[in-house]
Amino acid sequence: MRILKNNIYSYLSSHFSRCNLNTMDKNPVNDLIYVNSADAMSYALEVAGVGARSYAFVLDWHIRLLAALVWIYLSAFLFYDLSIFSTLFEEDTANAAAAWVIFLPATIMYFFYHPILETMMHGSTPGKRTAGVRLMTLEGFTPGIGSILIRNIFRLIDGLPGVYTVGLIVAIFTRNHVRIGDIAAGTVLVYEKNTGKQSLSDVAQQSLNSSLSAENYDLLLELLERWHQLDKAQRIHLGQQFLNRIGDEIHPQDQTQLKSHLQKLAGV
Repeated sequence: MRILKNNIYSYLSSHFSRCNLNTMDKNPVNDLIYVNSADAMSYALEVAGVGARSYAFVLDWHIRLLAALVWIYLSAFLFYDLSIFSTLFEEDTANAAAAWVIFLPATIMYFFYHPILETMMHGSTPGKRTAGVRLMTLEGFTPGIGSILIRNIFRLIDGLPGVYTVGLIVAIFTRNHVRIGDIAAGTVLVYEKNTGKQSLSDVAQQSLNSSLSAENYDLLLELLERWHQLDKAQRIHLGQQFLNRIGDEIHPQDQTQLKSHLQKLAGV
């Protein structure tokens, strides 16, 4: 069995090392962080740059501002009258109650937008999703509510003296382009396109749904990841070798059916 695994790994490594040597100078690699799962599998996540971070923030800022303004005018129109604004801050009990109804939800929408949505959307927000980035821990997991709260509390510092000047400067010069809040919370922004298949939260769930051992599962993911770079004969040869390794009695001869069967085994 070990000889078979080494043969597959050796073939994949030698084949793709030659490809990488030819393209290394033409395709500079972006900043990556490498994380390990509990079953010893390693994954690379591409760190989002300052541009993507800023783009996501600007989008979220407009969304939360718009949401707050819509609530202010909609609540005034539905519950009172737009003329309420002319007398809203006069010393009157009725006006005080109206002020709470109009401005308290708007304040919550604006200032608690990030922690609420990052918790509900598992490290994402509408702005982050549009920008193609996602918040993760340095271990590759979706951050918990504690980390999210710490990260957002430090916005008070990152936002100084205005327009997130401190946070922007820190993000420019830190290794993973993180602001002070990320450093305190142990979080980082990564590109969503690289976490869809490689997020350890997703991989852990896939592993639970698979009957393969961690070693075989790791090998299967490696084969599927390289699938599109292999020719037809190589795909069938390596796919059949893997099925023989795990004792699978199904041996599709068609490469499309073979790949579908391998993906089913991987739970993807």
